[in-house]
Amino acid sequence: MQTAPNTQHAAQPLPSEHAPPAPDLAQEFRDYAYIVSHDLGAPARLMVEFARLLGERQSAFAEEEDRALLTEIINNGERLKTMMQGLLSFSRLNTLAAPHVPIDTQKIAEHCRLLTQDKLNQAGGRLEIGPLPRLMGDADQILQLFNFLIGNSVKFRRDGVPPAIMVSAERQGGHWTFTVRDNGVGIEPEYREKVFKPFQKLHGEGVFPGPGMGLSLARKIVTLHDGRIWIADPQELNMGQGTVVKFTLPEG
Repeated sequence: MQTAPNTQHAAQPLPSEHAPPAPDLAQEFRDYAYIVSHDLGAPARLMVEFARLLGERQSAFAEEEDRALLTEIINNGERLKTMMQGLLSFSRLNTLAAPHVPIDTQKIAEHCRLLTQDKLNQAGGRLEIGPLPRLMGDADQILQLFNFLIGNSVKFRRDGVPPAIMVSAERQGGHWTFTVRDNGVGIEPEYREKVFKPFQKLHGEGVFPGPGMGLSLARKIVTLHDGRIWIADPQELNMGQGTVVKFTLPEG
């Protein structure tokens, strides 16, 4: 006796041309980080502003302890705002990248000098630049890169010692190696990789305030330019105390 054919078939996979594309998890994370950092900024700003408004009502906080607690809320709210701004800047590097075009790093570094001149003058410091090369890149990002590194050199200076900063470049094979060195507080060997992680700080908030994002952003920019960045040993340059940051950028 012949059995009837089974009309129930197992579900067949969709042909590959009809299958939905695999999600880009890295892009999803970047989008998420951008949204979170952007949208959390507004509540942080409001928290600080409302706390300040309360602080203006002297009768509401007659006790010294109450005023101290309110000040702590404002200070931590400001820190949160700064951290959100750093995270937003990090996310924007992924979403606002521009095509690489011929750029003059000498002019970009000199522009950075103008941006930091007031702080240099206040610290009694000096900045030596160049000569630096022309290459392919994103001018805005390279300006940010110099601004982070030179700004760190001004910020992390030793008490009573005016900052002395030098920016130079050397051609090596198919790339340029840039060096930003200073005579500041320096970075111990065991922390020279850790400082490139987001929100990593080697000093207390009261000593050197800030979110701890500068070197993370610097590494991101260099990576987007197919280069690498690291903290070198100042003894290699016959320096005493200080920090030496090196990074590479492709020649063309």
